[in-house]
Amino acid sequence: MRWDQQIVGEDRERPLPGLAVDSVRTFDAPEALGIRFHEVRAKSALNHVPGGRFGFNWTINLFRGCTHACTYCQSGDTQILMGDGGTKDLADIRVGEAVYGTVREGAYRRYAVTRVLDHWKTTKPSYRIKLEDGTE
Repeated sequence: MRWDQQIVGEDRERPLPGLAVDSVRTFDAPEALGIRFHEVRAKSALNHVPGGRFGFNWTINLFRGCTHACTYCQSGDTQILMGDGGTKDLADIRVGEAVYGTVREGAYRRYAVTRVLDHWKTTKPSYRIKLEDGTE
């Protein structure tokens, strides 16, 4: 059938789907602060959202890679300041516990004790590059 090749899981064996082999062109955009763009032939920009807990089941993702530098993307051993002044590894935090966060007050942010509403773990494949001079 026409849509069989759109099934999630197709081409999982390719190390970087959409790059190198199917790259149409690569270019830089000065206004994008040093980000290199790769135009690719993609099967789909649609991504299934498991569980639908956000009120929708699909998202459109036109980007690959991490240029957003999310503030919530941390290692499990990152120390978190707890509401009682102690610290705990992020991996050990549980829903309902009190932690220090921030609240906006006008143009500023102030520290405030808040409750943990959700906690999840994601692990994604990555690569480590080591240059001739030892830089990683």
